[in-house]
Amino acid sequence: MARLLLTHPYHLALDPREAALGRPYPPLNTLNVAAVLKARGHGVQVHDVMFEPDEASFVAVLARAEVDAVAIVADDHAVSVKQCLARVRQATFTMARMAAEAGLPVLVSGPDVSDHPELFREHGATVALVGDPWEAVADWADQLDGNGSEAISGVHGPGGAGGRRANVRDLDALPDPAWELIDLAPYRDMWLSRHGVWELNVWTARGCPYRCNWCAKPVWGRSYQVRSPARVAGEISRLRQRYQPDRIWFTDDIFGLRPAWLRAFREVLDAPIPYRCLNRADLVKEPAYVDDLAATGCDTVWLGAESGSDSVLTAMDKDESTAEIRRGTELLRAAGVRVCYFLQLGYPGETLADVEATVAMVASLKPDEIGVSVSYPLPKTAFYERVQDSLKDTHWQGSMDNRTLFEAPYEEDFYAVAKEVLRSTHSASHASSAVQAFVSQPSRRTARKVVGAAWHRVRLPVVTARMRRAATPNPVAVPRTW
Repeated sequence: MARLLLTHPYHLALDPREAALGRPYPPLNTLNVAAVLKARGHGVQVHDVMFEPDEASFVAVLARAEVDAVAIVADDHAVSVKQCLARVRQATFTMARMAAEAGLPVLVSGPDVSDHPELFREHGATVALVGDPWEAVADWADQLDGNGSEAISGVHGPGGAGGRRANVRDLDALPDPAWELIDLAPYRDMWLSRHGVWELNVWTARGCPYRCNWCAKPVWGRSYQVRSPARVAGEISRLRQRYQPDRIWFTDDIFGLRPAWLRAFREVLDAPIPYRCLNRADLVKEPAYVDDLAATGCDTVWLGAESGSDSVLTAMDKDESTAEIRRGTELLRAAGVRVCYFLQLGYPGETLADVEATVAMVASLKPDEIGVSVSYPLPKTAFYERVQDSLKDTHWQGSMDNRTLFEAPYEEDFYAVAKEVLRSTHSASHASSAVQAFVSQPSRRTARKVVGAAWHRVRLPVVTARMRRAATPNPVAVPRTW
């Protein structure tokens, strides 16, 4: 039996935006790997770095741990980790070097590792894992224990066969995450103190079969596997009994991709539980599907709307239209589900008219929340390949850093003010509902929303004019040639 210290590199304090939001989630994939290691009979200690200020304290953790090896497994389910942030990469390098200096073999895994395995080996890792870590880390532990002689697929370094680790196909054969190996109290306490509710993360599926050309899929590829509805419902029931979360965040790239799965989930779930999820507008086009979402407890859907311009959506290979965004929004709202949009600015070839079409879509459809980013080239995507010759940098330091890393259609100051226009448009579009909320339930919170909407309505013409003045085309912008 090998004894492993299992950890992850994501320190909340190193990601200022997420730290300010105060919505931490346990490292789900790290706990999944821990569960498989336990099932194989290995000794597992999990060190959760989420609430530590930085990676400096890891050397003391290593000094106390009585283990044979270290595995640093990033949470492939976390959006902030999928962004492959530069500061998280540096934390991984430092932790790997610390482990190596302590004389321990160290495995590293995660989206950034899958993109650049040799880079991580150059910075202290004994082996770097490309692809699915769940059974691969356990295979490595078997090998350390002398029970595995074959070279391990996906492992780059001693004892590895290199290449890419194939995805686990039978997800129901895997154990539930080893929630018991970390302290969930700090997560619950931060959620309750900041938001008044505690939201816990759960996964139902891995991967995404769609072809959006800017979306990176370094670990699972363009694939899709899903757990059975009964298995997911059973885990939620156990989490409710043991930890009493108020809400669930389904981490899937696309929740309920198959309508038949969602209907079966509705039938086996013992009771609805409030939850948020990600979805696509072209999936929420049938009233029966939306009814199943609402009946299982879904109260918020984030749609990857991206743009209010069909030409931009086509260039992105998004395979959906603004008409579908409108229909999906209307159906969700009619079922009492909040609708939120992810929006993206700066895609090659995007014009001022395209940006204004996105502003008009927000004004017309009035999403409950919006998240605005600039196009972010991640390695091994078609988008990255098209813009790589114009890269000014490779990674954001923190989540939603929103620097333009390549030669975008306009300069960075244009996108800064365009985001202000979108935010002011969003707030102003909710002015009447803010007034109604204040009249029916007067409070400081509802009063602030009324004042905010009024301020943004006055401000909107000013920032719109600034955006138009800033819309000087970048002479060296990457042209849209596809």
